Amino acid sequence: MAASSEASKSASIVTIRKPETSDVPVVLAILQESPEAAAWSQESILQLASANPAAWVAELNAVPVGFLIGRIAADEFEILNMAVSGAHRRNGIGSKLLESALEFSRNASCARAYLEVRASNEPAIALYARHGFIEFSRRARYYRDPVEDALLLSLSL
Repeated sequence: MAASSEASKSASIVTIRKPETSDVPVVLAILQESPEAAAWSQESILQLASANPAAWVAELNAVPVGFLIGRIAADEFEILNMAVSGAHRRNGIGSKLLESALEFSRNASCARAYLEVRASNEPAIALYARHGFIEFSRRARYYRDPVEDALLLSLSL
């Protein structure tokens, strides 16, 4: 049984692409199962994903399983929201999304990348640290439901 499970994992194909309006329900479902991510409305997702060149969807075997939405302001890239479905976490999908965003921001001549993350979200903090992000500040009681501090992380590009 383990051998067939390993074989199916190795046959899985992750692709990163730009979002489509048809991805909004899946993104909403991923957000609903990701309380550590920023909660956004359907309208916000549709607006940011459809008009934003700094947005990506991760697909596993042609099924959307994650997303990242960012923005460029001056020479800075900010990651606004990112999540991977619970069943597909810790399989490198978040790294692939992050790598796509960082490549995009470097190509756009951004000097730094920034993001905010819940102080308790240790898996995300570890992911960002693996990619070179460092903590430079903290915002007390920034998040709601539950109330929690935000760590501000940055990466020199």
